[in-house]
Amino acid sequence: MARVRAGDTRAFTQLYERHGAVLLTFLTRLTGDRRLGEDLLQETFVRVYRSRGEYQATGRFRAFLFTIARRLVIDWRRRQNAMWLEDSETLETLQAPERAEDRAEARDLAERLEAALRRLPASQREIVLLSRYAALSADEVAQITGSTPGAVRVGLHRALRRLRKLIEPHESSYPTQGS
Repeated sequence: MARVRAGDTRAFTQLYERHGAVLLTFLTRLTGDRRLGEDLLQETFVRVYRSRGEYQATGRFRAFLFTIARRLVIDWRRRQNAMWLEDSETLETLQAPERAEDRAEARDLAERLEAALRRLPASQREIVLLSRYAALSADEVAQITGSTPGAVRVGLHRALRRLRKLIEPHESSYPTQGS
């Protein structure tokens, strides 16, 4: 970002290439609309470029970037008075296994995970996406969401526990011992 601040446009392109795909997925998942996610991604980087002179390197650039993106989503939600929707695409982070049986199993897991993410409250979904998908620390997520690191950790723990329950088959569907 220091190079961008000095007017190096190639450095800005490198920032976009390094962070654009993860940020696009984050924005698409929060808005439920890929085109809107792309628009917000562009606006995020426009704002990064415009604020390059005021940028303070007090934390990771990624936290700064996700803070801008999150604020844009909040602004969009206010303008549209819309609820957060989820995209029906399967998780892009899963690798495609070699065997057809494994691919089907991975696809099934991805679909269950997507459905479970949609069922989380928006605040928990946001924490999961920021911490697990964007790989931000609890301190960075707290900074972005205006929370405390402790509250983020508790929220993440609860969200992951809820996701696990939503994804795993119900134990009652399995035969119990002695049945």
